[in-house]
Parts: sequence; structure tokens; C-alpha cells
Amino acid sequence: MYESMEKGRKEARIGLDSEKDIVRLINTDKQFKNLIKGCLNELGFVVQGEIKARKDKMKVDIFIEDDLSIGVSIKSSTKTSFHNLDRRWLEKWQESLDMPDSIFQIMKDAILRIARNPKDHFILYKDREEVKGFFERHTAKVINEIFTHGERDLKLLMINDRRKYKLYLFKMEDVISFVVQNSQHNIGFSSKGIVNLGNFVTAQRKSGNSFRITIPKTSWQHPGNQLQFKFSPLRFAEYIEENKNIKVCIIPLV
Repeated sequence: MYESMEKGRKEARIGLDSEKDIVRLINTDKQFKNLIKGCLNELGFVVQGEIKARKDKMKVDIFIEDDLSIGVSIKSSTKTSFHNLDRRWLEKWQESLDMPDSIFQIMKDAILRIARNPKDHFILYKDREEVKGFFERHTAKVINEIFTHGERDLKLLMINDRRKYKLYLFKMEDVISFVVQNSQHNIGFSSKGIVNLGNFVTAQRKSGNSFRITIPKTSWQHPGNQLQFKFSPLRFAEYIEENKNIKVCIIPLV
């Protein structure tokens, strides 16, 4: 069903199906409902009554509710590759992080450089120490923002491994705490100058130069010229499962 879709559309469709399926199973399958309820209690949520789920249109993908309302972010994948976590205009980051003009200009030049030539380097060697220092100073705020967008109700991360048929549940505050710690003194660059915030998050030009967009891709107004943060959910889930850095509850889906 998914194999004929282009890469971006394929990932979006898998995620959408996952959200609908999880809502349906929570609401109609008693065994699955009880497994989810057990995981929530294991992760520290006090859930006693009957739970139900509903879809949401914001950063929160679904809500699981009894007396509590637990917002859930769902990442669904068939590969250990990186998936979109956050994309926004650089000006938004400049405002929220009080980004110096010098860093803003480095990042803007990097985005437009890749717009002109996708094979070029994103962050140039001469700028990497300055960029690294900036992200080191703002790691906690960046990680919090890209995982939650300030949504206070977003309390659970659910990773759906569609290769091995496993559903991983994590408390969002545990995930953020771990990723911040993993990134804090572990910021580097790929061979193409993409920013690596630890082992599981990257920062790069968004790209996606659709033929339907008439704005030139080298124009700063082109939507492909946003700063995008990506996350490798399966790599993260497998790492935590193996190393037990934070609490995780795993539900087999077979």
C-alpha cells in the first residue's frame, strides 16, 4: 500500500494511519485498552477508570482520557531514518532564542546555500565552532520546543515500530531530559555540515521544493527554506530498550 508513495507522502500516510488505528484500538479493543492502561500506570500516570482516545489536530496527535487528559505524540516508522520533528522560519528561532545576528546570518546563508545546491555543505567549517557554541547554550530550550511546541498537555511519546510490530511508550518529560543530556556536550556535524544534536536529532534546511510552489527555491520566502529538526524514533527506541536509560513500556503488536 505504501510502496508506491513518494518518500515524504509515504511517511505522512503511515503516521496518519497509525494515529487512527491506535485511537480505534483503544476505543474498541478491550485487551489493547488494558495494555495501554497498564503502560500508563507503569510510567507513573495514575489511571483508574475506563480510558478512551480521540484524535487531535495540533502538535498533540491524540488524547488518551479518563479523569486525566494525556496528550500523545506518535512517531510511526518502517525505517531507522530521521523524520520531521519541527520546522519553522528562522526568524521564529531568532525571536525565541534571542539569536545573535551573526548566528542568524550563518544559518540563513546555510539554508540558501543548500537551496542553490543541495550537494553543498550546510554549515561551513569556518562557522562550525560558533554554531556549536550557540546550540550548546540553548540545548534545553531547543529540545523542549521541538518535542512539545509548548503544548502543556503533551505528556507521552509513542513510537510505533512497523518493522518489528512493537509499540514503545515513554513519558515525554523523561524523553526530553534524556535527549537534552545526550545533546548537551555532543553537538557535531555530518560530512555535509548538517547539525547533529546528540545521536538522535539533526538540524538542516527543510527542502521539499515542490513543483506546485511558484516561488523560486532560492527566495527566502520559499517554504523549503525553513529550519527543520529531525528525529530518528526507531533508533531512539531501540537504544533505550537496550540501555534502559529511562522508563519504557513496550507493547507487542503481533
